[in-house]
Amino acid sequence: MANAYKTPEDKSALQEPLIAYGHTNYYRLAQRNISKDYIKHVLVISKLTISELITLIPISVDTYKRKSEFNPAVTEKILEIEEVYRKGIEAFGEGFHQWMNTENIALGGVIPKALLSNSFGTRRLLNEIGRMEHGVLA
Repeated sequence: MANAYKTPEDKSALQEPLIAYGHTNYYRLAQRNISKDYIKHVLVISKLTISELITLIPISVDTYKRKSEFNPAVTEKILEIEEVYRKGIEAFGEGFHQWMNTENIALGGVIPKALLSNSFGTRRLLNEIGRMEHGVLA
């Protein structure tokens, strides 16, 4: 797909939603800085509040307010969050947001978005989305 977006190999900060790149190069993209604009796009997609997001990423509110670009540790976390929401919305539509905010017995009685706090939880969510997408509920 030809577009005006920077290629993943470009070393500048990620500016646009990952949809511009496709989802196959997460490992390469996670090594780059990320812009505040990109984070704002992910906030829109995920419907997370800035307070919720700050509890998930390795920066403080003050740092978020002060900076316009963030290091690869933040990039990696934002890409994880984006991947979960992108896959969930692709599979289940806007109802996915409600699922992410409702206590889930299959996930140990937790609210799914609470699992976004670390990589293990993120993988668990992606696995669960895949299982539901394929009708494997038990």
